[in-house]
Amino acid sequence: MRERRVHSRILDRYVLRDEQVVVAIRHHWGRMIEPVLTTLIGLLVASWISTNAPIEASALPLVLWWLWFALVLRLLWKALEWRNEWFVATDKRLLMTYGLITHKVAMMPLRKVTDMNYARSPLGRVLGYGQFIMESAGQDQAMREINWVPDPDDTYRRICDTIFGPEGRDPDDDPFGERAPETGASAYDSWEETDDQDEPDSQEGPVWEVSREDAAPYAPAGFWEDPDITGPIPRPRRK
Repeated sequence: MRERRVHSRILDRYVLRDEQVVVAIRHHWGRMIEPVLTTLIGLLVASWISTNAPIEASALPLVLWWLWFALVLRLLWKALEWRNEWFVATDKRLLMTYGLITHKVAMMPLRKVTDMNYARSPLGRVLGYGQFIMESAGQDQAMREINWVPDPDDTYRRICDTIFGPEGRDPDDDPFGERAPETGASAYDSWEETDDQDEPDSQEGPVWEVSREDAAPYAPAGFWEDPDITGPIPRPRRK
């Protein structure tokens, strides 16, 4: 895909080895319309005035040509900025590289993104670009607005699928909704309420046998004088 062919220097510097690049794009070429038109209009104005200016205003064309030269320098600066700026979305975060002299990188983890609004102006629908507005858990994010996004429909679907998953939700935000590895049920299904009360003892409880020595301190007077009592003594059943 065209948007995946990000410059290797950008990948080597800012993308981690275990990250998977989902989207890597420059700003839409429509961003360069204004600088190009301004430079062309300046050229036409300077040429017309130089041709039709009176002799006593000979300094005016020279000033206009210097102004046009400044517009050319501005156009070159904008073109270099456009070439150096990248918007990269991986499976872990969003990146924006910008700055020509001082290189800057804005970053936002995908888990911080709570919503992503998508807008297209009438000119954007004609030329094929859009605008993304990120809503995150924090405030004053450097990547709140992403303008001049090319192929916005496809880019929007890819980023939303990466952030919220194919079902439209982030599994990390619902840990109890994850399926148990063994049963396939959710964590709510695998939890059962237990009764802490002891079950009533059965009337037919166990019979314990004790020796004469153990039972001697508790036997009533004359108990051992009975000649029929021999061997272990059955203990009364538990009730």
